[in-house]
Amino acid sequence: MAVRVCEVCGEANEPSARFCRVCDAYLGWDSGAATLDGEPLTGTVPTIVDPAVADAGAAAPDVALATAGEAPEPVSGETQQTADAGGGPGAPPSAAATTGAAATSAAGAASAAGPAPGTSPGATKPTPETSAPGPSAPSSTTQPHPAASARVEAPEAVLDIAEATIGPSAPVTLVLRLTNPSSIVDGYAIEPIAPPQWLEFSHGDTHLMPDQELAVPLTLGLRADVLVLAQRVALTFRVSSLADPERGVEVAVQLTVPPLGPSATLEVRPSLIRLEDHAAGEFTVRLDNRAANFPQTVRLTAADAEGVVRFAFAPDVVTVPPGQVVELEVSFTAPAPEPGRELSRQITVEAGNDAGRAAVPLTLVQRTAAEPVDAPVRVRVEPSSLRVERGNTADFDVLLDHRGGHRQVTLSLAGRDPGRAIGFAFSSAQVVLEPGAVAHVRGRLAAPAPPRGGTVQYPFSVVASDGVQDVEAAGTVELSSPPEPILTAAIRVDPPSQLVVNERQAVFQVTVDNRRGVEPLGVRLEGASEDGTARLAFTPAELVVPPGQGVVARLVVEAPRPEPSESATRRFRVIATDGVRSIEADAALTQASADRRPVTSRVLVTIGGLLVLIGAFAEWFASFPPFLPSVELIGALVRGQLDLGDITLSEPPIRVWVILFGALMLLGMIGRSGRLTRVSAVLIVLVTVAWLIFLAVAAFVPPLGLGLFLVWLGCVLGFIGGILARPRPEN
Repeated sequence: MAVRVCEVCGEANEPSARFCRVCDAYLGWDSGAATLDGEPLTGTVPTIVDPAVADAGAAAPDVALATAGEAPEPVSGETQQTADAGGGPGAPPSAAATTGAAATSAAGAASAAGPAPGTSPGATKPTPETSAPGPSAPSSTTQPHPAASARVEAPEAVLDIAEATIGPSAPVTLVLRLTNPSSIVDGYAIEPIAPPQWLEFSHGDTHLMPDQELAVPLTLGLRADVLVLAQRVALTFRVSSLADPERGVEVAVQLTVPPLGPSATLEVRPSLIRLEDHAAGEFTVRLDNRAANFPQTVRLTAADAEGVVRFAFAPDVVTVPPGQVVELEVSFTAPAPEPGRELSRQITVEAGNDAGRAAVPLTLVQRTAAEPVDAPVRVRVEPSSLRVERGNTADFDVLLDHRGGHRQVTLSLAGRDPGRAIGFAFSSAQVVLEPGAVAHVRGRLAAPAPPRGGTVQYPFSVVASDGVQDVEAAGTVELSSPPEPILTAAIRVDPPSQLVVNERQAVFQVTVDNRRGVEPLGVRLEGASEDGTARLAFTPAELVVPPGQGVVARLVVEAPRPEPSESATRRFRVIATDGVRSIEADAALTQASADRRPVTSRVLVTIGGLLVLIGAFAEWFASFPPFLPSVELIGALVRGQLDLGDITLSEPPIRVWVILFGALMLLGMIGRSGRLTRVSAVLIVLVTVAWLIFLAVAAFVPPLGLGLFLVWLGCVLGFIGGILARPRPEN
C-alpha cells in the first residue's frame, strides 16, 4: 500500500494524512494536491537550485521553518524584564521574543507537547493567602513579593478557541478570558513560550481589578518578509502576574498555516534541441515552487505528436519543496529521419497532479547525413506471408531494389527452404539491374498439401546473388485444406422472434450461409417445435449452397390460435443436415388473440349516439315541421298568447330529453361497464314510446316520419355496444 513519507523526520504516514503523526510537519493539505487520477503520488526531491543563482538579480523571500519543532531560542529573564519595563503592561513583546534563533528539535517537541487541540486549558490556582487588602503591588522587576496584607494569586485564563488558522493577509485574533482572583489590582504579562520565528504577536490591556474578568484580544500574524511553510504549531502562552511573576498559568492553542500559493511553474531548457546524426539527447526540466508555502508532488510526462519519441525521467514523480527550485535531467530517444533529411518534432512536456497541470513546448530538430555511396541491392518478397486455402501452389513477387547503387549488377535468383520440400520457379532466373532501377520478378512455389481440414506452414527464402554477395529475403507459406462444408456453414432464422395477432401462420426466412466454405454444400431442412403444437413447412426443403454464398428458404410455421386476449409462444428449432452432420438454429413464434369486443362496442355506441342526435332534429311526423322552434312560437310564448292546452307543445320537451339521453349514451363510452350507455338507450325508447301512447290516447298519432326510426335504431345499436363493453367474465 502506498504511504506518505515525512521529509522532516522520515516517518511513514497514511496516504491521506495531512500532517506527520510524529512531528506534525505538513504532508499535503488534501488528496488532490498529491494524487494523480485518485492514486497517491510519492515523489523524490531532485537537485535543488539556489533561487538567487537560478535567476540572477531576482530577490527570493526568506523561507520560515517548516515544522512545529523549529522555534527561536527562549528569551532570557533580563531581556523580558526590560521588555516589560520598556513597553509597559499589555505592550507587545520585543523582537527578541518573536524572531530569535532556532531552537533544537527537542525544544520544538516540548513545545508541541502542550495541551491537545479541542481543549480549553486554564490556569491552576495556587493556595490563596488570606490577608487584608492593601495598596497595589509594586513592579516585579524592583520589588520583592507582596506584603502579607495583600493576596496575590495566579490568574485564571481561558482561550475562547483551541484551534485557529492563520495566513499572510489574515491575522487571527483570539479572545483570552482573564480573571483576577487576587485581592489587589494586578496586571499580567502574556508571553508565547518558544514561538516560531515567523510569528508576530500582540495583545490588549491586561490590568484588572480584584475579581474582575476581562476579555483580552490576542493578535497573531505572520511576518511579511518571510515565506511561512504550511504547518501546524502547538503554541503555548504564559500568563503571569506583574506583581509576582512566579504566579502564572499556561494556555495553549493549535495554529495551522494552510497551504497557499499557485502550482509550481514548469520550464524546459533548452526549448530548441538540434541532433545531428544522433537519436538520443537530453534536456533539463526546472520546477519553480518559490511562490508556494507547501511542497508539491507532480508526475512528469512528455509526448510528441507522432508518439515515437521515448523519454526517461529520473525520477518521473518529483516533489518540489516549498520556496525552492529543482532541476532534473531528462534523456530521450527519437527515431532518426531518412538519410540526408531533416525532421522537426513538436514535444509537449507536462507536470501535473489532480490539482492541476502545466505544459510547455519543446522543439526537436533532427538531421541525418546522406545515404552511403553504394548500397547493396535490397530484396523483398511480396507478400512475405502467403496463404493458400485450397491447393498446394502459390505465386509471389520478388522485388529487386537497386536505387542505392551506382553500377550495373547481374543477379541470379534461387529459392531455399529448410526442409527441402518446396519447389521454386521464377519468370527470370537472371536479372540485369541498372543503377537506380527496381525490378519485379514473378515466382511460384509448390509444397505438399496437408490432410483435409489441416494446416501446415513452411518457411522459405529467395536468394539474389551477384557472384560476390548474396542478399536474402524471407517468407512463409501456409497451406490449408478445407474442412467438410457443413463444418464452416451457418444457419440463421430471420426474424429470430416474431409476433402475430389473430393469425394461425407466420412466415420466416431460413438462410444457410456457406460464405466461409470453398465447396458446394447440400443440406435438407427439418424442424419441430418444443411443445409439438406447431407445424413447420420449408420451401424448398432441400438446398444446394454454392461456396461463398448463402441460400434462403421460406419457412411457414402454423399453430392454433390462443384464446381471446391471451398469447402463446411456440419455440422451435430449425436443423440443416447433410446426412452426417447438422447445424441448428432456434427461433420463436408468439401468437396473440386480440379481443374485438371493446372496439366493436365503441363503434356501435358512436354510430347509435349519432343516429339518436340526428333523429332528434329530424321530422318525427310526416308533413310536420321539425323540432326547431320558430320565431313566431317563441314570440307567442313571450307575449303569453301561446295556448298551453295545445297537445303539440309536448313535442319540444320530448326532443330535448332525447338529445340529453343521446349525449349520455355517448358519454357512457368513458366507463368500462357500458351501464350508462345501456340505461340511456332504454330511457330514450321508453320516453318516446310513452309519448306516442300519450298522443294516441289524448288526440291522434299522425304518420311517423324518419326521425323516430333513426332514434330507435340508434338506441338499439347503442344498447348492443353497451352490452359488448362489459368485461369478459373470467373462466
